[in-house]
Amino acid sequence: MSVPMPAAVPARPESQWPIGIRLRFRMDAELNPQYERLRGKPVLVLSGLRLLGPSPDGRYSWRQQVLALTTGTIGWARPDQLGLPLDGEAPEAF
Repeated sequence: MSVPMPAAVPARPESQWPIGIRLRFRMDAELNPQYERLRGKPVLVLSGLRLLGPSPDGRYSWRQQVLALTTGTIGWARPDQLGLPLDGEAPEAF
């Protein structure tokens, strides 16, 4: 009888962004190549932290669901990938 291997689950981040806040993908965020176009773009946070996984390579990660305001698509982001808008930025641009 084979015994399943325990999964390596990362610790839950200490903080998360509030639901409903408008943020931006940080310019220095680590993004997958297919999402590079979202760097610096505004998002709306739709959920609290959720543990997602396993990915195809067997990893789990904590993410918040976000709505990309420039494309209208819903996806997932780590809290460290998001940041506040730049000071003095016009609300229309955001």
